[in-house]
Amino acid sequence: MSVAARRLPIRAERRYVRRVTRLFLVLAVLLAAGESRSDAIIRSQAMNASTIAEFFVTEQRVIADLEIGVADLEAFQLLLPDELYERMGNPPRPWPERLERFFERVLAIAPDGGSALVGRVVEMRPRPRVRRDSITGEPLPAAEGEEPEAVVFARLEYPLLQPPVALHFAGPPGASVGFVVYHEGIAVNDFRYLGPSQTLHLDWSDPWYSRFERRSLRRQYFAPMSGFLYVEPYEVRKEIIARPLDLQAWVDLGLDGRETIPVEIQPELKRKAAAFLREHQPVVIDGAVIEPELARINFLERTLRTSRVIDPPRELDVHAAVLGVIFVYAIEGLPDRVTMEWDLWSEQLEQIPAASVDQAGPLPVFLERDWRVLEWRNFL
Repeated sequence: MSVAARRLPIRAERRYVRRVTRLFLVLAVLLAAGESRSDAIIRSQAMNASTIAEFFVTEQRVIADLEIGVADLEAFQLLLPDELYERMGNPPRPWPERLERFFERVLAIAPDGGSALVGRVVEMRPRPRVRRDSITGEPLPAAEGEEPEAVVFARLEYPLLQPPVALHFAGPPGASVGFVVYHEGIAVNDFRYLGPSQTLHLDWSDPWYSRFERRSLRRQYFAPMSGFLYVEPYEVRKEIIARPLDLQAWVDLGLDGRETIPVEIQPELKRKAAAFLREHQPVVIDGAVIEPELARINFLERTLRTSRVIDPPRELDVHAAVLGVIFVYAIEGLPDRVTMEWDLWSEQLEQIPAASVDQAGPLPVFLERDWRVLEWRNFL
């Protein structure tokens, strides 16, 4: 322990020791093979890009909502009205001709095996820039007394003749574009920078599983299930986050043929889901199997910053709905070893985000078929 650490008060010194111990444990997990493996969380400032693009993919069309910043006007000049285009020093050129080239070369979207989609401008006007959360990119109210930057807002529509298997996105050369894609209302990625070529594979049976080819564009909450162990003196908690639609593969929750989960069936759905999960992901505490008690089960609304209970209840999209289930295990004091074995696997469930959490903080890992045990040890 360092000299500085010895000068700390006893409580602060203990916190210091726990943090240092946790740091070495994290390094050990990263460097050694074991029951689970960790993965880095990718951070991005794409929501602060000069231009923001939100794409909405449905079976009939792709809608693109753009906020074009002043720094990127030149990159988007083919899209701009004649007066602004010519004011930028360009010779007169018919707008329809410029639009054709824009949709072919500047902001091109092409179905797999096809040519660039022929788009149209639905709306275009100046407006204040939307203020966004620095982590999630979600819209925020305007800050009091702050004068927002003026941008060019444009809504573009790319009609589709049929639902494509994949879409290829090409970003404007020379522009800084932060983008997110929603497939049937579900975010495929967190805010990231739009590059010159991005390929999106579309799952029309379940948009949750639509994905970009590039791993760096995978959203943080990509997995339909995840598991957590919370270890405290006298209590261990197991939390399972799961989509009801995925649980339906093992237990009938009444979702066959449904597009939404109406409020009236939610209590029975939660009862069945809790009863099923109580018998799975077994937890062993110091070598003993303890019967859990259900603490709570709720539908959740999750962002990169928060996870909150949906209250009051409302009708939910069946593909986007997520349950949070917490079971409690009563114990004597602080245990030495706690494990949770993940026992639900399928073609879509090959990697499970998980974490063990104690007073020193969380230790995130990914569980797989060959590393299926989440373990917490009392190293203190």
